[in-house]
Amino acid sequence: MNHDYDIAIIGLGPVGSFAALLLEKKGLKVIAIDKEKDIYSLPRAVSISDQGLRMTQEVEIDDIYIKHSTEVGGAGFVDKELKFIGEPIDLKGFTTPNGWPPMRFFHQPYTDKEIRKKLDETSVTILLEHEMMSVEDNDEGIKFITKNLTDSKEQEYSCKYLIGADGGSSAVRKLLKITQEDLDYNRDWVVVDVELTGKNRLDDKAIQICDSERIGTFIPSHLPFRRWEFIIYEDEDKNDFENDKKIQELIGRWLEPDEYKIIRKAVYQFHSVLADNFRKGNCFLIGDAAHQNPPFMGEGMMSGYRDAFNLAWKISYVINNNFSPILLDSYQEERRPHANFVVENSAGIGELMEAYANANDPEDVPEELVAKGYGSFILPNLDEGLFFGGKALDSMAAGQIFPQIVLYTDGVIEERKDHLLGNGFSFISKNKIKILDHHKEFLDQLNCKFITVESDVLESNPWVSGFLELGDTFVIRPDKYIYGCSSNNVSLEEIIDDLKARMIRN
Repeated sequence: MNHDYDIAIIGLGPVGSFAALLLEKKGLKVIAIDKEKDIYSLPRAVSISDQGLRMTQEVEIDDIYIKHSTEVGGAGFVDKELKFIGEPIDLKGFTTPNGWPPMRFFHQPYTDKEIRKKLDETSVTILLEHEMMSVEDNDEGIKFITKNLTDSKEQEYSCKYLIGADGGSSAVRKLLKITQEDLDYNRDWVVVDVELTGKNRLDDKAIQICDSERIGTFIPSHLPFRRWEFIIYEDEDKNDFENDKKIQELIGRWLEPDEYKIIRKAVYQFHSVLADNFRKGNCFLIGDAAHQNPPFMGEGMMSGYRDAFNLAWKISYVINNNFSPILLDSYQEERRPHANFVVENSAGIGELMEAYANANDPEDVPEELVAKGYGSFILPNLDEGLFFGGKALDSMAAGQIFPQIVLYTDGVIEERKDHLLGNGFSFISKNKIKILDHHKEFLDQLNCKFITVESDVLESNPWVSGFLELGDTFVIRPDKYIYGCSSNNVSLEEIIDDLKARMIRN
């Protein structure tokens, strides 16, 4: 059956836009649909991680985020006097194996505007002020109907796959009748964004405020902006928090009213929910449509970016390279447990804040809760999915992200070189990589790149050299996760045979 499009994406927020850029770059015919005419004019997402920046390199929007962001100085928990509980995490000058600082804070209206402009310059068909009304998924593909919200006209389209990136109230999720698991953190909070009118005198660390009178969070957003989040208690009237005087009272410990102007105040219920299924037939959920968590980890948008990055290359291999659609089963297998960690541990930070606030002495807070709260800042590796033997074995470093090769000049990163890995699978070793003739056709189909890392690169890239001490040849997936590595225990031929069986199976 001929389809109008390869992929339909419903929702053009940051996650949907990122997915559209990824899929279009892979040569797929994409239609993207959003109910709104314009991008949202106020900040919602505020942070992008090192992995997030590395992912954006794929579609060359990393410069957009760098232009409109500020590197975070650190993070920590503070008491009611705003004094740190224990030692804060100092992040200044630190670069992760992904080749970027751990986190930057950006101003979303600026980045979204430039990303939309970049998307407009692609071949993606964009329908704004359109709403999806129905979706039908059968053996021949997907049919869906949209309504033009300006004239109420309806139009039917067909596609091979459909992606719901339409937020927490996702119409796609509801039309597909996908249920959600509630992980039991539902609290009302007020989020306040201000624009400084004078010189900044506030810290560059993100802090979790553990005050028994009112817990909260301070985010040193991209200057001249700053953000606070405060819990609203059950016996309080949420409408009171729409009042400027109330906001001035809340942030009076930091700023005088004449030092800023309020650009946004919004009451939200922070949720911790997870879709029971990230896929139904040929339809997929990504971003907030699939999972929602309190913002304490700063990983909400990042989880959506990981969804898009994980799914895009797999769909591309199925459509462009005729690999088995069973490959797409690994999307939920890999992403749902990872998203579950983010949802649970975001709530864990909230629980630790409440515990610190209510304790007479921070030492009284149970160690397991402290470990959960601080441990939330370290994301786990992937566990099961498209890996050698179907399991991400620690002995192979499988399920871990392979470090980015970078070029330094005078101790400063001058160039990030993920482009060396290409847009397919890659093989990396310190030694010459030998491929048997009967494997070459399959590896050509994967668009494989073969990289022998020279000694000067190893000397200047300790993260890379450290990994290459663990085995001989590493097989890297397009999303930079390690599929497996050869060693004295497992040959490269065995790894390639295993990969071939998983990619081509019926």
